Amino acid sequence: MAWLGGTIYAWACILHVFPSPTYYYLAPLAVIESEQKTPITVVYPAYNEEESLESTIRRSVQALEKFFDSFEIIIVNDASTDSTPAIAQRLASVDERIRLINNEKNLRQGESLLKAFAVARGDLITHNGVDYPFDLNDLSLILPELDNHDVVVASRKGRPGYTPYRLFLSHANLLLLHLLFDMKLRDYSFIQVYKRQVVRSLLGDMKGKSTGFAMPELLLRANDAGYKIGEVSIEYLPREAGVARAGALKVVIASLIDVFSYWRERTFKRMTATSQKGR
Repeated sequence: MAWLGGTIYAWACILHVFPSPTYYYLAPLAVIESEQKTPITVVYPAYNEEESLESTIRRSVQALEKFFDSFEIIIVNDASTDSTPAIAQRLASVDERIRLINNEKNLRQGESLLKAFAVARGDLITHNGVDYPFDLNDLSLILPELDNHDVVVASRKGRPGYTPYRLFLSHANLLLLHLLFDMKLRDYSFIQVYKRQVVRSLLGDMKGKSTGFAMPELLLRANDAGYKIGEVSIEYLPREAGVARAGALKVVIASLIDVFSYWRERTFKRMTATSQKGR
């Protein structure tokens, strides 16, 4: 399988199907420590989500209050061109548990998530979509698993509302990750809950920033580092408003670049380690 991944990646770059991988590389991130700590941080990247943002944040607050005495919600306004920034600012101004990060330019979901993870104050760190695909009330299924795991992955039981094209991409992505890497999860791209030390130890190593591979890369690095990863099945809630952008061609291409870049990095490290042991 190694030769196949390398061949695809090499020919893609030679034929200029993919831009230079360095274009997509993430600037080094460092976790920002804060004396203010809270049990959990939930990150919401938001780009032109004026139809959903306020209702989603209110639903999130109501759900989190059932589980935690305190918590943090970070909204990352990804250079929105609608009223998303104003809505986010108003929400943050009336509730100190809500923080707002404004990106000066559109960074897309992957980099926005990692940027927020770097400043998160929670002992647990997770994320969600502004379309609220993950009902935070289902944390009741995840939190007990964190007694024995460092990361818990929420896997979608189904994908209602997906077009045939998005279903194809989803299954193809899962197959590719299973072929290239030795961690056989049912879902890499939905929701994950991380203990803080996992994010702290790995964020500086992250290279990719694409929407489709930033979170899978963090999971794969966590697995390679020896962290215990659990998985639970969760109901997926389809989008009711706004526009889904996950299947856009440039998003898919950027994700493929990151997948094969990480595969190449990982394979090289393993080959180097094996050769050193043989000396």
